[in-house]
Amino acid sequence: MAPLVANYYLTYRCNARCHFCDIWALEPKQEASFETIQHNLHDLRRLGVKYVDFTGGEPLLRADVAEIYTEAKRLGFLTSLTTNTILYPRKAKSLQGLVDFLNFSLDGADAETHDQSRGTKIFDTLVESVKLAQSLGEYPVLNHTVTAQNYHRIGEVAEFAQQLRARVWLNPAFTAHSNYNSKKNPTPEIAEAIELTAKRYRNVGYNKAALAFIEAGGNNPQNPRCKAVDAVIAISPHDELLLPCYHFAQDAMPINGRLYELYRESEKVDAYRQSQGKLSVCESCTVWCYLIPSFFMGVDKYWFLNQMTYAGEFLARKRFLQRTVANQLTPV
Repeated sequence: MAPLVANYYLTYRCNARCHFCDIWALEPKQEASFETIQHNLHDLRRLGVKYVDFTGGEPLLRADVAEIYTEAKRLGFLTSLTTNTILYPRKAKSLQGLVDFLNFSLDGADAETHDQSRGTKIFDTLVESVKLAQSLGEYPVLNHTVTAQNYHRIGEVAEFAQQLRARVWLNPAFTAHSNYNSKKNPTPEIAEAIELTAKRYRNVGYNKAALAFIEAGGNNPQNPRCKAVDAVIAISPHDELLLPCYHFAQDAMPINGRLYELYRESEKVDAYRQSQGKLSVCESCTVWCYLIPSFFMGVDKYWFLNQMTYAGEFLARKRFLQRTVANQLTPV
């Protein structure tokens, strides 16, 4: 089966200083050229990838970000962007129609909470970005990471999003390496808060499969559910294939124009494919960036919950766009 997703890290640079992430503190190296990214996108297409998540760092720090998205859409990929919004007002017009899933990071329903978490004053820019994106016919979603520190306030986030006529996606904080401060799986109280908030507010969504997997204790290396190598191709800003994934990378293989051959024929890649989800670092893993694509492979309860989630999100998106068109057609 072909890989579904490419998690393509365009840069590790970031213009925010979030307390829960230190990716911005990584030592910068030479980033791949547009031509290199273009070649890799062609190879991803040959490999059967359908969806490219351009991520970072802050992806909008790439001066050629619009050209990258234009090439991805020309090749027929579904695309996504998650941004802290600092640069979005400046680049929104050039990205119009190029991003299928547009996500704005939100850490709190008020300026004090959000700005303190992000390490810079950007709450007003976030609000401006939501309104600007909507005016351009985009469908911005507010990504909110739920932690032990904020789970009791996610109702406030839902109400704030209602005021902006936007949807909120609740991501439970996952267990990962030292780039993140989460040391254990979310507690039952966090899971319950997410479920109750989603029932109370129609503009709130979450991945049912991911939450159920977290509640079950995460990945079990003795009976792994993770398909990080089969389902996802992770590429670093420095033109490296990250194995088995970004968050627990054991290897960073230089691509040098050979992504297709590496993924299909490399003995090292095949070895990681055989050991995906079985390594010691995979114990109790709940990194949804890799688990959610994994849930599309292999029919079990997580497959069904994953399908239910995205069917619901498709309907929510459709209703929003229908309301947007209706509002535009209503005489003032």
